[in-house]
Formats: sequence, C-alpha cells, structure tokens
Amino acid sequence: MPNSNQEAGRFHKWLPKWLKAFLFLALCICITSALNYGFIPPSSVRINLHNLRNGETYDTIFIGTSHGQYGIDPFSVDAASGGSSVSLCMADAYPDDMYHILRLACETQSPSRVVYELDPSYWMNGQRSGSTQIFFYQEFPASRSKFFYFLDKIINLDFRSALAPWSYYRNLIGQVPDHIRRKQSTAYKNYDPSVLEIPGGRYVGRGFIYRDRVAGEDKGTFNNIPWDESQVKPGAELYFNRIDAFCRKNGIELTVITTPVPQETLDKFAGSYEQSHQYFKNLLEGLGLEYYNFNYMKPELMDRSMEGYWDYDGHMDGIKAQEFSTLLGSFLNSLDQGSLTHSDYFIN
Repeated sequence: MPNSNQEAGRFHKWLPKWLKAFLFLALCICITSALNYGFIPPSSVRINLHNLRNGETYDTIFIGTSHGQYGIDPFSVDAASGGSSVSLCMADAYPDDMYHILRLACETQSPSRVVYELDPSYWMNGQRSGSTQIFFYQEFPASRSKFFYFLDKIINLDFRSALAPWSYYRNLIGQVPDHIRRKQSTAYKNYDPSVLEIPGGRYVGRGFIYRDRVAGEDKGTFNNIPWDESQVKPGAELYFNRIDAFCRKNGIELTVITTPVPQETLDKFAGSYEQSHQYFKNLLEGLGLEYYNFNYMKPELMDRSMEGYWDYDGHMDGIKAQEFSTLLGSFLNSLDQGSLTHSDYFIN
C-alpha cells in the first residue's frame, strides 16, 4: 500500500500536467475570443437582441425574415394599434432560429401576441452552410435559451460553428482594424446603431431597417422562388409547430401574416402564389389558426406599384414600410378588440 509521501509525490507529478492542460485551454480560448472580436463585424442582430433587455416591455413581438425587417416598423404599428411592439425579423432567420429567438425573447418579455411573418421561400430553401447558421446564436447572451439552442442546432454543425466562428469571416481580414475600431467605440458599447453599415438605409430602432427611396433605382429582375410543395423542408413545419406549441403553453396569441409583394410580381406568378396561399391556409386551419396573407389585401388599402419596393421579391422601402405598418397596426388593433372583419382587409 503506498504511503502518504508516495501519494504526495504522485500528486506533484500530476499537477504540472493539469496546469499545462489548463493553460493551453485558456490560451486557445483567449486566442479564439480575440479572433472572433476582430473578424466578426458588428451586426444589427446584437442590437435586436439587446432590445429585449433594455428595460422596455413589449406586448407584441414580430418574428420573421428580411421582408419583416424592412417592411414592419414597430413605431408605426404602435401608433395605429395603441400597443408596444418590437421586431425580431431578420434576414436569413429560418424557423429553427425563430423558435430559439422567441424563447430568448420570453426570458425577459411577457408578450400577449407573437406575429409570425411567413416567407414561403424559407420553408423550401435549406439554410446556407457557414456563418449564416450561427449568425444569431453567436450574438445570444449567456442564457438558458442559448444553452438549448446549442444542444438543438449548433452541436450538429461543423465544429467551427461553436468553437471558432471567426473562421467563417476570414475573407474579411482586411477589415479587422475597422471592426476593432468600431467595437471599441462608445457607440458600440451602448448599442448605438450608428456603428452599423447598412447600404442604402439605416437602423431606425426596435429592429426596423429603413431603406431609402431612390428615384430611378435599378430594382433588378424577378428573383422570387416559385412555390413547390414537394420542396418543403420537414424541419420548417416541425419548428413552426414548436413555435405554435410554445405560444399556446405560455398563453400567447400567435398571428401568422405574409407581407405583400409588388402587384407586378403577384400577377406574373399568380398560380405559384395561389398554391402557396392554399397550402399555408390549410396547414394553419389544421392547427386552429388563421392565415392573414396581405398579398390578397383589398387593392384600395395600399398602392403596390414598384415605386414602394426596392426589389421584385417584395422588400419595401421605408416610406412604403411605414404605410404598410400603419395598416398592420390597425389590423392588429381590430384583432385585439375582437372587431376584425376579414372582408374589410382581404379579397381572398
């Protein structure tokens, strides 16, 4: 049997190895943190998530995609509805991301309504590999939601997603000095959107990006993705069902909308849009939900010429977004008051 001196000797031999391993791990963490800090540019995601913890309370939370990011102005919505809302609609947010973003939101907020801005193309496309898959997770504050987000999605991705997200941004090496300068600024530390670089627009607040209207601007060509039910990803419906279940469990009213594309786009792809509308209408009816598709709003409610959009896919400029958001606020107020008449807003 070894005596106490022998045990002590073994301990002293073991300790340096433990220290070396610890110091090596600490060094890796420090280097990775520094690289993340330098390579990853400031984004509106960080500010959007901070909006949930800035001391404000919101009765309505919007979740969705870039159509909502550019097309829903919470300030205009609130002026018409009398409520208080915040938008968490963001480009490249897929249903699984939205689910975890909603869970994070409800750690600090107690909304009575969640508005899901539904873009059918996000149900058919797979999320691009790389930085897009971790775009939201990397900005999550330490929280229960971030832990479950990691276990549910991030752990199944390339190991760089969790351990070295900077590697997805290594093509931005020339911009590292600018990233560091902006992140060291007082504005960045205070979540001031002036540090963001948004081509053709600006971050107004509460998740809304105002796109400037430019006379004679080239709006590209038709680039929408035709609806194809056979391409619907199983994960899209799975996570929508999770969002629905989460809202029911927490006594939150779930309202599903689709923002309107230009009339020219709707007319050119009428059959595709009608098929998509019928698919989601049937799906939501099966869950006991209504589908409010503003592609089929009454034409007298809003001009949908290309003047108010900056592409044919349906992204609105700031002027049109505020007009639509005022309409949306009145619509939500009618829902809250129980006075909504479907035919007052929709032809389909």
